[in-house]
Amino acid sequence: MAGIEKLVQLAGVALFAVPGAALVELLPALRALPWGQRLAYAYLLGVAFVAGGLYALSHFLAVPLRVPAILTLALAPAGGWLAMAARHRFPRRADHPRGRRWNALQILAFGMAGVVFLSILAEVFINPLRDWDGRMTWAAQARYMRAEGTVDPAVLTQPGWYLTHSWYPALMPVAQVAVLELLRAGDDEHFFRAVYAFFFPVWLLILYGGARRWASRNAAALTTLAVALLPFPAIYRGGGAVSAYSDLPLACFYGAGFLLLLALRPRLSAAVGGGLLLAAAALTKNEGAPLALWALSVAAFVSVFAGVPRRRLAGGRWRPYMLAAGIVLAACVLLLSWRVGIPDRFESYREIISWSTLWPGVITRVPLLLPKIRLQMLSLADWGTFWLAAFVVLLAGWRGLRRRVTLPLLLAAAAPLGIAWIAYSVSLDPVESVRTSWNRFVLQASVPLMILLTLAVDDVLCVLPGRWNRDRHLRP
Repeated sequence: MAGIEKLVQLAGVALFAVPGAALVELLPALRALPWGQRLAYAYLLGVAFVAGGLYALSHFLAVPLRVPAILTLALAPAGGWLAMAARHRFPRRADHPRGRRWNALQILAFGMAGVVFLSILAEVFINPLRDWDGRMTWAAQARYMRAEGTVDPAVLTQPGWYLTHSWYPALMPVAQVAVLELLRAGDDEHFFRAVYAFFFPVWLLILYGGARRWASRNAAALTTLAVALLPFPAIYRGGGAVSAYSDLPLACFYGAGFLLLLALRPRLSAAVGGGLLLAAAALTKNEGAPLALWALSVAAFVSVFAGVPRRRLAGGRWRPYMLAAGIVLAACVLLLSWRVGIPDRFESYREIISWSTLWPGVITRVPLLLPKIRLQMLSLADWGTFWLAAFVVLLAGWRGLRRRVTLPLLLAAAAPLGIAWIAYSVSLDPVESVRTSWNRFVLQASVPLMILLTLAVDDVLCVLPGRWNRDRHLRP
């Protein structure tokens, strides 16, 4: 009986996956993607729409975080899709080419990824939440919100309460509230854990789909296989899929939203999807808003400087980026409005950081911090020998990086690491900051970073026998 109660967590996953699937069907650019990517985008869009919508409705309109509002938001996309389907009489997916049969390497990659995911689910179903920040901060924040049915509970908005990180964006705690309310869970039942676990296969599918845009399926499968076996993203309690940290969700929102906009001529429906995902990134972590705005800027930069005539840009080419930017800015307005009503208390950031050390600390701390960062990257417990192997592959396959897409991917991957370096430059205890957060910043950068690695893998495969590079294709 206890096992059945644990499996009810899958209903919480469906709360986001089902409306997300309807949103994918409503957006032609996403509807044309392969089925695996459609599933991944459906889950992300569902979390962004339902949790983000509850966040906004609760704060601006005082709508209670209860089952009626939750189900209304979850069913709204399905109603829209049914209305569209009735009007168009269920149009066939004629714009999506039929995929080829999987080869042995793809089967191995996704088979091993499935095994790892099953182990994550086993941990989620059997054990309670055991990570520190997940229980101390995010699950606690969700409990306050659920108790009062609002994203503005008294414990946040009234001074005098002992509280940690009260200004932290609350998208994932709101998602927790939605699941716990829907399942009528008790205060000590962590039925939201499966929601975090499912970000792991979504992350792999987004990574694989992005890699396939510019590399062969063998290269994409090899990279996906290597990444799926990494300890940190899967089982590390301080940021992996078994935890309630927000770094893996942020990596998915940021990477997927950026990939949707990374095109010379993004469709308006892609802009809507990308905008929703980047808006979710802004509402997920403190660094989410800068990352979302950076992703928009880099994507627009590609259109301006990647060989597109500027006279064509003037005639509507800016509309996708303006549409996505409008959605992201609306999320930023929500976040700022929500924070205005929250007083500063407990451990002010002014007590653990000092902006006066930014310069020259951003330079003078290099000898101190680089060895600590290297230690984190070479940790066998967190990454195995992955980064050593990746370094060798990048050196051997450097020709694969001579593509137009390399620069925007590099800029996207550099943004979380740049934010990390700024944080370490102003921290009063930078060594401890590196120890506790560097790997999580790397995880946030993982989607564009791993696609760059795939480009190098693709180049290495060209010197191997024909079966390895049979479907190899150079794309700009």
